[in-house]
Amino acid sequence: MKIIGGFIDRILFTIGVLVFLQVPHFVDQYTQRLGGYYTSEKAHLDKYQAIANKNYNGDLNKLIQDFKSSTNAAIVQTGLEIKKTRYRVVEIKKGLDVLEGFEFLPKIFYLARNMDYVIASGTISVFRPGVPFTIEAAICGIIGGVLFSLIYNGVIRIPGLIIRKIFYTPKHQYIN
Repeated sequence: MKIIGGFIDRILFTIGVLVFLQVPHFVDQYTQRLGGYYTSEKAHLDKYQAIANKNYNGDLNKLIQDFKSSTNAAIVQTGLEIKKTRYRVVEIKKGLDVLEGFEFLPKIFYLARNMDYVIASGTISVFRPGVPFTIEAAICGIIGGVLFSLIYNGVIRIPGLIIRKIFYTPKHQYIN
């Protein structure tokens, strides 16, 4: 039984390493996808900015205000969409600044608080596992291996040993 337990522990450690190796790879792919969203949203906003440059001395707020003050509901909605797009561009840029300019740990903290689940699900839908050869990947892999091993040992193996110890009764009792 000890051999099987050790084998299971090693398998779970290996699975943990392989799973957690994907974290830096996912972060890279998420960053690339976020960059694509930024480029798209920025290009869309730039068209409205060009209109504001031509007609409002570059003041996008005045263009938005004219849209919002219209009596036509569709034009008002367009003004609101321009405003939302401007906000998204600013927020996506902040995220890209972190994901492209910081070390790995701040990236993980940023994603834990600010992950865009639409972008994340899109990233997952096309995600292909890989084995990145970086320090971050090695550290994540070791953390995953240790975590999976601790889960096995802490949740399954150790309680089982304790239960066996409590309820173990020897077949032969010696009388002195």
